[in-house]
Amino acid sequence: MAPSVERTPQIRGARLRRAVLDATLTHIETDGIEAVRVADIAATAGVHETSIYRRWKTLPRLLVDALLSRMESQIPIPDTGSVRSDLLEFMTTLVGFARTPSGAALIRSTVIAEADADAEAARREFWAVRLAASEEIVRRGIERGEVTAGADPRLTMLTLGGLVHMYATQFNSDIPDGLAERSVDLLMAGLDPR
Repeated sequence: MAPSVERTPQIRGARLRRAVLDATLTHIETDGIEAVRVADIAATAGVHETSIYRRWKTLPRLLVDALLSRMESQIPIPDTGSVRSDLLEFMTTLVGFARTPSGAALIRSTVIAEADADAEAARREFWAVRLAASEEIVRRGIERGEVTAGADPRLTMLTLGGLVHMYATQFNSDIPDGLAERSVDLLMAGLDPR
């Protein structure tokens, strides 16, 4: 009689996704995004490589999903009741995120042309949704009379986000202290309805 082989229970569904995304982020932070391999992610997550390929199809899709999931959870859209406070909280959180290895990797990955059309489409969809959500900060300010009625919510949020994006992609995430407050104050001067 052959000895029984103890099988490791398979991880599926939401548990599989969370384990793989966490493992991916760990490898991005420790190895750098360029050195991440599916085999390493699978070993860390305790799953088979085929499970990863079955769900994500390609490494670029997995990397984008992992990085975007981190951004969604770490940069919520604030609603403090004050447009200045909301913008300041948003920028402070965004700057903090850009200073992390996974945050910097996500921001830097947005300037690299993606050969995988599905990964590129997923990334574009995410940014469109995130931008629309962040624009609500300015729209609420317009409704409360804190912001001039002619203010452009998209331009406002692209200005703030683009500033952090430039530091992360062009200045190696060397973001100066006080950038969030200085940039929000500069924008508020142009948004003031008086």
